[in-house]
Amino acid sequence: MRFRVLGPVRATINGRSLDLGPPKQRCVLAALLVEPGRMVAVETLIERVWGTGPPNRVRSTLYSYVNRIRALLRSAGADPGQLSRLSGGYSLRVPPHHVDMHVFTGLVTQARTAPREESAAELLQEALDLWEAEALSGLHGRWAQSVRVQLHEERLTATLLRNEIRLRQGQAPELLPELRALAISHPLDERVAAQLITVLYECGQQAEALRLYGHVRTELATELGVDPGPDLRRLHQMILKGEPVVASLVPSLAPMPRPRQLPAPPAYFVGRTAELAALDRMAQPASTIAISALGGMGKTWLALHWAHLRLDRFPDGQLYVDLHGFGLEGEPAKPDAVVRGFLEALGVEAARVPREPEAQLGLFRSLVADRRMLIMLDDVRDTAQVAPLLRGSSEGVVITVSRIRLAGLIARHGARSLELDTFGRDEGHLLLTRLLGPARIAEEPEAARALLDHTAGLPLAVGILGARAADNPALPLAALVGELDDEAHRLHAFNAGEPSADLRSMFDSYMQALDEQTTQIFTLFGQIPPGRDMRTFAVAHLANLSTAQARTSLRILEAAYLVQQHRPDRYRMHDLVRLYAVDRGQTSYGGHAPGRCDACSACASRSRPPNDSEPGPA
Repeated sequence: MRFRVLGPVRATINGRSLDLGPPKQRCVLAALLVEPGRMVAVETLIERVWGTGPPNRVRSTLYSYVNRIRALLRSAGADPGQLSRLSGGYSLRVPPHHVDMHVFTGLVTQARTAPREESAAELLQEALDLWEAEALSGLHGRWAQSVRVQLHEERLTATLLRNEIRLRQGQAPELLPELRALAISHPLDERVAAQLITVLYECGQQAEALRLYGHVRTELATELGVDPGPDLRRLHQMILKGEPVVASLVPSLAPMPRPRQLPAPPAYFVGRTAELAALDRMAQPASTIAISALGGMGKTWLALHWAHLRLDRFPDGQLYVDLHGFGLEGEPAKPDAVVRGFLEALGVEAARVPREPEAQLGLFRSLVADRRMLIMLDDVRDTAQVAPLLRGSSEGVVITVSRIRLAGLIARHGARSLELDTFGRDEGHLLLTRLLGPARIAEEPEAARALLDHTAGLPLAVGILGARAADNPALPLAALVGELDDEAHRLHAFNAGEPSADLRSMFDSYMQALDEQTTQIFTLFGQIPPGRDMRTFAVAHLANLSTAQARTSLRILEAAYLVQQHRPDRYRMHDLVRLYAVDRGQTSYGGHAPGRCDACSACASRSRPPNDSEPGPA
């Protein structure tokens, strides 16, 4: 069975076309074909087919369309199980080489690395011959249009690459009719104009070539308020001087660069054996891995350490970007800006970058589709920030790193989740030893153990204390312990002199992402004693909120790892997070000082529901 989207959406088996039904049903099929073999979430399918205003009972309608497509597969003798329901979505298990758009992309990729220009031209022509008409003909809506724009930009790029080869092979006259038509449909595209001007000049029509340059210059000024770019201006000057033009063309089919954007691996990485093994299992071709944990847990270090150990898996390069999702300065990075940076890293000239953001995303996905690449997206704020950057069918791996659990990435895009826990004592001791050396640890073993106790297994806290001690070899570890023993000022000890090594700054970055209600509930946890927990009803009562409101904020805090539901409906904090909540909190239980409510029977009783045998918040 073969599927076509480079024209009307069609399916054929043994050359016989199948009736795919009404446009919406064909759109469901197309929405699955762009990502063959991958789970497409129900919500994503609905958005692609019906846009942002789906009708009532849209899920039932989608289910009906899926069943009809299965019936078509069955009637054609194909396995209807190819279209399967997975948790949260559907997957169409069809080989990419049975879908014309993926065949097209593969042929263009092969052409870029072909050893000879003649072979490259043949591959490009084979790819262009796959097109029947406008892509996704007959389908409407924002998603279909965005895919259509992307595919037509790729088609234009392949056409221009083939033309360059033919020009160097002396085939200018054969290109003239097609280029005239392209210039009409792309009047502001300087790449098309440059090729048509070159062909006219090579065909002995110098005057017409110069008139066309003047026309393009006027159109650019009128429509966009800009002058022609440097390449087009240089071509104009060469024609005025009567210089040979084709000989000066720089081939565009040079192999794409292999970016190496990963930061250096962490110098003092220790432990995480189980997590490294989990990454090995999860990192299959076309997979997305979502690493998440409380800030300071070593997520980025783990990802970088693993990536550098497995560079051989990604011979086509590694892309990396810090999305500044929780930075205290500046706004989180936007996907459009990230894509432009990635295109530059992949060797796309500025003049060849499409104007529309959707087309830029499409070009990016096309360039990385069949490459064994690692894409690492660090400090992610939410799923919306990274969803556009996910590739379709691919040989590579995407790793996201975030301080929150990216439930949308897991549910809607099939990402595999890896959550990090605190260090055990052995891992913390090994990291402190790496930082200070075994001799210094041996001099004050009790003080070293006390330091680790105060870090509560948070790797960043261990690193900060280790950095402070390493920077001051004369400072006894016992003196650091003395600072940490004072709970009221303990957080001040976790500051090595810059924001990236300051626990308070790290926790501050969370607060800017929380709404007022959730921040209020966060600070309530600073008013209960260490090691104690609270229930939803107690949180609601103390914050003067409904149970539903309290539950919503608790879910936000839990997703950000700021509270832990260690037992059903029992919430507590990591010791250092609680210290920050104490430091930040301005509310109290009936005016009592933070941390003193364990001695207050009034507060305890009003936080306990009737006939409840378990304690309330304390």
